[in-house]
Amino acid sequence: MAHIQINEAQFGTLKDKVVVLTGGANGIGRAAVKLFHYHGAKIIFGDINTTLGLALETELSPSPSSSSSSPSSSPSPSPPSPEQAQAPTAKFIRTDVTSYTSQLHLFKTAISLHGRVDIVVANAGMSIPRDPFTFNDSDGEGEEEGDREIEKEFPTTEIDVNLKGCLYTARIGLFYLRKNKDKNGIPPRDQGQNGDFGQRGPRGDTGVGERGGDLVLVSSIAGFKESTNLAVYTASKHGVLGLLRGVRIQAARERVRVNAVCPWMTKTAMVAGIESGWRALNLPENEPSDVAKSILVCATANRHRGATLPFEGKIVFVAGGESYEIEERMTGLEPEWLGRENSERLERGQEFLMREGTSWEIKGGR
Repeated sequence: MAHIQINEAQFGTLKDKVVVLTGGANGIGRAAVKLFHYHGAKIIFGDINTTLGLALETELSPSPSSSSSSPSSSPSPSPPSPEQAQAPTAKFIRTDVTSYTSQLHLFKTAISLHGRVDIVVANAGMSIPRDPFTFNDSDGEGEEEGDREIEKEFPTTEIDVNLKGCLYTARIGLFYLRKNKDKNGIPPRDQGQNGDFGQRGPRGDTGVGERGGDLVLVSSIAGFKESTNLAVYTASKHGVLGLLRGVRIQAARERVRVNAVCPWMTKTAMVAGIESGWRALNLPENEPSDVAKSILVCATANRHRGATLPFEGKIVFVAGGESYEIEERMTGLEPEWLGRENSERLERGQEFLMREGTSWEIKGGR
């Protein structure tokens, strides 16, 4: 585990970067929108909550300057300044992440306003505290309530929002990020023979500013630890890390860095039911702004001390306001928990499967 020493001065490299973020109206997403905007990024954010989303857009929009110094001044209209004429630096679009069309509209708005996308954050998420794997034994009248419950299909909204929505964001985001070229029009950097995202390309890694771009996936502590009574939520957040591992190598070949953030207990509406018991044990907590900083760390990849470079395909665990990169260590310890022989065999198989040109498609239409 590598403790990341956040260098907030590096967040200045976000100036004029174009960011698309989902789930930006409240909680962690709201904090990230404000932090990106504070550091000069142009942020286009979506959420299903129109009231909170528009309020945040208004909060981040510059106040209109008065056109006169006194009521008696003559109204002499003048052309808008370049600052007034430019596209907004914060724009809210109502977005239902479970709808592919809705997400596509969010991204196309960013392209329409700014002509490109530099950073994508798949943040939208939700939790349903009622666990469908828990059944009531009795309804108080002697009848087994669980017998009735099993007849009803349980809601899968958490899968739709947390995983399917993330898949949509990642697919559309990667499509636009891979279109970016560096200032010389150079194609994506060369990779090692097996396309290993962990190998530094011949041109090195410069983080933000190396075109391509950055995709940040927001998972959870539930993405790699058990979470009793949150089975569907846990499955959805495990899926987000599965997505990271499914796209990170190919994305790196195209100069897109994919990383994930896994927050532990964070003070949002999702944790209202456990807050008092958690605090009674004096356990660590995150503010939404702490997680927002870890998102910005991933969006300014390769510029912070404490993690192995290049910063691609990493997982950042956030606990007690601190950020830790954990994927590198888990991978390094694989021979210990999988067995050295198994690990060596697996490595050979993975080298073949990850090799550019290897395809799972059946040739010849069989």
